[in-house]
Amino acid sequence: MPFDVVTATVDAPLSEEQSESVELAELLLEAVEKVGDRRFDDARALLRQCDGRASPTGNPIQRLVFYYSGSLRHRVDRETGRIGAGDMWKAKEQSSNLFRVAMNPSVRLVEFQRRLPFFQVAQFAGIQTIVEHVEGARRIHVLDLAIRTGHQWTILMQALATRRRDRVEHLKITAVATMEKELIEQTGRRLVTFAQSMNLVCSFYVIMVRDLAELRQDQLQFDSGETVAVLADDVARTLTSPAERLDSVIKVIRRVQPCIMVVTEMEGSRNSPVFVNWFVESLFFASVLFDSMGECMGSEEAWRKFGEETLGGVSKMVMMGTISDKLGQGRAWMIRSMKVDIWRAFFRRFGMVEAQLSHSSMYQAELMAQSVPCWSPCSVWMDGKSLIVGWKGTPVKSVTAWKFS
Repeated sequence: MPFDVVTATVDAPLSEEQSESVELAELLLEAVEKVGDRRFDDARALLRQCDGRASPTGNPIQRLVFYYSGSLRHRVDRETGRIGAGDMWKAKEQSSNLFRVAMNPSVRLVEFQRRLPFFQVAQFAGIQTIVEHVEGARRIHVLDLAIRTGHQWTILMQALATRRRDRVEHLKITAVATMEKELIEQTGRRLVTFAQSMNLVCSFYVIMVRDLAELRQDQLQFDSGETVAVLADDVARTLTSPAERLDSVIKVIRRVQPCIMVVTEMEGSRNSPVFVNWFVESLFFASVLFDSMGECMGSEEAWRKFGEETLGGVSKMVMMGTISDKLGQGRAWMIRSMKVDIWRAFFRRFGMVEAQLSHSSMYQAELMAQSVPCWSPCSVWMDGKSLIVGWKGTPVKSVTAWKFS
């Protein structure tokens, strides 16, 4: 069960396993408080108790505590000078690799995400929104800020191919990337081939930049008469530190005058400058993901382990203070996941107007959430004009749509 459920139900009758999970959760939370108070010896003693009860193969709470107690220990070692220069160098290499795992067009990552409902549900809702806003357009140009394997555009192509009137003359896809140009070009070739099978004319372009915030308007080749749509899938939160980076990207996008910009983000409040608060926020959110992985990948231990090790690795790098940008050149890569109302405030600062997600987008999301039996704890609901995808009532991912005033 998720971490917040465990800690919130301590007064209700619990099974023996649930009682042990509550005790283990409380040990880790107490250790975090000791670190916040700089009582490192006390924190180490509590973490040793966690070691005796946590396990990478146990229930979701045991697995979560296994990874996060290890991350917290690295934080203690860092604060007390027990991490040497060699360890820090190795950790920086690992942080760079983790960034690549998160952002690359990796088949392995997509196969992992395909087993969880949040990514699929949000993707279908987002693409449905784009489909509606390019309705009637004959020349369509989509700008993707994090294309990965590009599967999302096959959904768009299938929708465009079913048009009975206003047949599409040309579909262009421009991918902006910071690494792995060859892999993304392979993605482009696959998409063009798929489009041909749908009797669509499709062109694919790649723009390589050192950093997404350095994207320039003169790099974007848009023709007059094209209807432009933008997709930012799990990328905005990498641009908020400092805030000027997001500002720079939005200014470039505004100049190409898109009819819609769809933004999907992990839904959570992991933005506190206070370490203890940030750790607890991250821990509670990770518990939801661990719980979903346990239920959706119960018979596929290798995939569950891949996801949990990746989350645990990210936590470890943050604890050691080594999360850097993908270039490994010392600039901070901050993980600043925020709730949808905070994103609204961000985008409104840029003169953007939130667009209403349609009933059709909601319907597509609900259909996808119901398509796999083990996804039954996944639910979708509206938050104002936006769509939220959750697990057992906890928000996990948001989909918002924006126009430029």
